[in-house]
Amino acid sequence: TRGKVVLLLPSVKPDWSRRGINSHAERRFHLAGSILTEPLDKEAGARAADFILTRDRVESDALLTPGHERVFLYDSAGIDDLMELYRTTYQRVVSGEPAARSRFDVHLGDGALVHVKEPCIRKDVRLRVFVQMTPEDPKYLPGEKVPRWSRRYGREEFSTFFRHSGVLFEGKCMAILPLPDYPVSVIRTGQEKAGHRVLWEVGIPAW
Repeated sequence: TRGKVVLLLPSVKPDWSRRGINSHAERRFHLAGSILTEPLDKEAGARAADFILTRDRVESDALLTPGHERVFLYDSAGIDDLMELYRTTYQRVVSGEPAARSRFDVHLGDGALVHVKEPCIRKDVRLRVFVQMTPEDPKYLPGEKVPRWSRRYGREEFSTFFRHSGVLFEGKCMAILPLPDYPVSVIRTGQEKAGHRVLWEVGIPAW
């Protein structure tokens, strides 16, 4: 992919252990020399890209790395099959009742926290999405990964731009965020403006 444009697609099955800046830095290391892009409009982005990289595997003639197990490279023509995966996931998510409602409906399940909105436009997804997890017991917090100030408040948290974890398509938007594998007493999630000013947030009790 050196010298080529690579579209990065977020997975419909996010991995808690690979959230945040480490995963982005890792991709930039392994794809050094490539032009990486993460536009909000993934379909338009694919038209301007040479390749697509994602952790999701779909059977497609565009799949270039069928022997891989964790990360998959596609020719840009694979966007149609990958967007169908997003459509199917969206329909499955919205078929159930949300755990909370605000500017977005927030759904919970399958190890993920999913923000959905319809109708949805670009200004709805320009802000950062944040997630705060308060474990049932502080012993579950992994000390080597959680900042000291966060451990002091007894929670683990992260934030990400929507384009890193979500898609905007056909007037809908969906961001899929990972949940930890330890017992949680409260989840707080929402969007924040510059300076960590909260635009909206909801609280969800233990599941």
